[in-house]
Amino acid sequence: MKREEILSAIYHCVKCKLCSIVSFHPNEEWLPLCPSGQFYGYQAFYAPGKMEIFREILEGEISEPSEGLLKAVYACTLCGACYEKCKQVSSVEIRLPELFEEMRHELAVKGWALDAHRGIVEKIRETRNAYGERYEYKYRYRYKRGDREGAESPGGDADADVLYYIGCTARYRVPEIADAMLSILNKLGIRYQLMEDEWCCGSVLLRTGQVEAAKELMEHNVEEIRRSGAKRIVFTCPGCLKTFRQNYPDMGVELLHSTEFLARMHIKVDDKLDINVAYHDPCHLGRDLGIYEEPRSLLAEVAHIKQMKREREQAWCCGSGGGVKSAYDDFALWCATERLAEAREAGAEALVSACPFCKRNLREAAEIEGKGAGLGVYDIVELVNRCLKEGGARR
Repeated sequence: MKREEILSAIYHCVKCKLCSIVSFHPNEEWLPLCPSGQFYGYQAFYAPGKMEIFREILEGEISEPSEGLLKAVYACTLCGACYEKCKQVSSVEIRLPELFEEMRHELAVKGWALDAHRGIVEKIRETRNAYGERYEYKYRYRYKRGDREGAESPGGDADADVLYYIGCTARYRVPEIADAMLSILNKLGIRYQLMEDEWCCGSVLLRTGQVEAAKELMEHNVEEIRRSGAKRIVFTCPGCLKTFRQNYPDMGVELLHSTEFLARMHIKVDDKLDINVAYHDPCHLGRDLGIYEEPRSLLAEVAHIKQMKREREQAWCCGSGGGVKSAYDDFALWCATERLAEAREAGAEALVSACPFCKRNLREAAEIEGKGAGLGVYDIVELVNRCLKEGGARR
């Protein structure tokens, strides 16, 4: 964004702070919407405060970083709830998450990036994934299709039109999501391929302002995808999907989230799970990409859905996005704990999302709460896979 465009957006904010609360009329109560503002409590952590910080940086009023400044800028999940609420109550669209990414880029250029985020750059340079892992993901589901059978590798068809992009988190932190997605593809008899040399999509670098470090990753992935000849790329990670849709060049391929892809399959299951679940909207999937209906329609096929108070555009963030999980884990886990409590209040026995980041953080918070919590945490594809039989039927 150009400097003039940024300053114009900043000056359009009237500092009403309505972006920090959920629309209270349907709920008849005041519910917080901004995780960082609610957790830290100071004006600097709400959207209007962060914009004032950005103005002072651009106009030279802040010339040195402080711990408080960096925390106000980086302890934000970039969830976009403030943008959606501002758009709802005003006629002015201030693209707040983009502004905050621009601010982080400005700080990174000045050398003010957090050590935790610099460390991610180093991990990616060494291993091509955000976690610095050196082992290879191995598919743990035994599949059988035609005359091919295997236990550790899903194989794949080199000339298949569908390519499944796994992503760093599903590959190295919650591999059960990748296992479930690959199992579903095999059960449905869908020909697919995997990238032989998949690199991190670059999302975490872009969200933390380290734009230059992301370019090599993007160039590599574009080249690999073009070489694959795939016509459709499926993602279980909304962060990867958002990055491909909004930051990558147009490759002439269709980019779909797993719930969009599976909704098109019109999956029919024989035995619905006897469980009440709440659906957690991932910020990248919902607010950033506008994908709300497909996850719900898919989940309704396999479980009974209970509605939480904050959903869709006004969903409460899980707490792990925007580089927060790596830098401010206490804040990230607090966000997740708040969401778990909301799911229990809705009468859910499990909280289901459609994002590896969300599942990882929500599950960690549930584990910390201990046995008294009594709430399961799943990704949608795990429940679909559990209900789907070999040669799965379609409606």
